[in-house]
Amino acid sequence: FEKYKTGIFLLLLTAAALLTHGYHPYVEDAEIYLPGIEKILNPRLFPSGREFFESHASMTLFPNAVAWSLRLTHLPFEIGLFIWHVASIFLLLAAVWELSGILFQSARSRWGAVCLIAGLLTIPVSGTALYIMDQYLNPRNLAAFAAIFAVARMLEKKYVRAVLWLIFAACMHPLMW
Repeated sequence: FEKYKTGIFLLLLTAAALLTHGYHPYVEDAEIYLPGIEKILNPRLFPSGREFFESHASMTLFPNAVAWSLRLTHLPFEIGLFIWHVASIFLLLAAVWELSGILFQSARSRWGAVCLIAGLLTIPVSGTALYIMDQYLNPRNLAAFAAIFAVARMLEKKYVRAVLWLIFAACMHPLMW
């Protein structure tokens, strides 16, 4: 029952984070990643000018993974992007929950860590222009939760799982892993 309670609370925090920070699917560097997904789904799109986005999209499996999931589920493009975005927030918060469980003994401290991250998702990291998690789906969001899961597995001395998380992160965003 405790696992379900934790999952429900993480879902509620995900919804709160989404309402707090918003969802803006076509801003900033989405123009680099989303056309790559669209091109995989419909090869007739972008008969010219593909170089603009293919140079970035070709370095990651992100567009392929999203396009594959949309083909598999038959979800409309916009709904699929939204679900991926919500899932990435949820998984980031779940990763923080796991990592905080290694670092803190009390449940109150763990939830404090998760709530802090949920509240600060759109704060730029270390003077960069990169947020903890962007307000739209991009490969950095997927690499972020994977990196936190990898750190948690390393601290638990589960090195194979840590390496698998790092491989996933590298496949999603080769610079952020």
